[in-house]
Amino acid sequence: MSDKISVAVILGGRSAENYRSCQSVKDVINALEEKGYVVSAYGMTLEANWISFGDLSALKSALKKDMFELTDETAKEIAKTEESLLPPTSLLETPVVFSTLMGAWGSDGTMQGMLETEIVRYVGSDTLGSAISSDKSTAKLLMEAVEVPTPKHIVIPDKAWRRDPLSNVARASSLKVPLISKPARGSNGVGITHIRVPRDFKKGIDIARNFDSRVVVEKYHQPAQLLECNIIEDEKKKPVLSEIIKTNWNEKDKVFNFISRSNKTSHSFEKAKDLDPEVVKLIHDYAKRTFEVLKLSGYAQIEFMIDKEGELLVVEVNCQPYFGKDGSFALSWKEAGISYPDLIDRIVKEALDRPAGLI
Repeated sequence: MSDKISVAVILGGRSAENYRSCQSVKDVINALEEKGYVVSAYGMTLEANWISFGDLSALKSALKKDMFELTDETAKEIAKTEESLLPPTSLLETPVVFSTLMGAWGSDGTMQGMLETEIVRYVGSDTLGSAISSDKSTAKLLMEAVEVPTPKHIVIPDKAWRRDPLSNVARASSLKVPLISKPARGSNGVGITHIRVPRDFKKGIDIARNFDSRVVVEKYHQPAQLLECNIIEDEKKKPVLSEIIKTNWNEKDKVFNFISRSNKTSHSFEKAKDLDPEVVKLIHDYAKRTFEVLKLSGYAQIEFMIDKEGELLVVEVNCQPYFGKDGSFALSWKEAGISYPDLIDRIVKEALDRPAGLI
């Protein structure tokens, strides 16, 4: 039991993953209450305004709506809410914050930096770890430095694309089609496009630029298996590995992107079985190396691929995964013998044990 420690949850956010945060936060709230915490709730709308929720029951009812997003308009429909331009003082006075925000302006170091400036404890990685892992190009360079395999890539900054798009097309052509274009700070498959032929290149870049002005273009590897191995830190700050989870998806989809992930009938998760022991050993080794070199802390979601040629690659690192009970992150710990409420409890306790500020 928590002895009635107060936890503030944050939901919504400015990114396209606002609704995913809203989906997951109701499970987080229920788990925290089950473990005896006193829960308060705050949100950031798509328009970047802060919302204080005075009635958790009213918030939970709103979150049950299909595809609910927290906007200035939907917040007005929830009883006992207050809007402000700046983070509420009551949020900053809470012993620990549990943010469910994902993507840009949420899990990329911006929210973490604000909380660190105010000397507020929070779950997950600090500003540095969040910023590094959320920027795919930086993360890839660091993984390559410690010999963690990841698809080869180039980065297209905003200024370079606006100044001379053709030269960036030429740079990307060195990787040879097919390619994948991604927003540099996207997660959960948002804004990912499969570029099959050169004429698709501009369209793929434009889609990614809807979500981030910096774009990563990487060599396409046809997946044979999509796997996931996650990490949480124990009370001694040692990384604990989850069970390896396999994603079953419609292989007609060339990439497992946001559209695929949002259609629950098109994919499922299960514990990976019959993996070669050497592959398991490599996955565990790469997961630990990635967690360390990206300066992560608290927890992380690390996604792998075995491509059609049998190569094992790290394809995605999320310092802030989707926390819903129906997600692969929660399943990986359930298969490891840690119930969902216990998982949320362990994450909060790790944050409370950690010194406030820089880690």
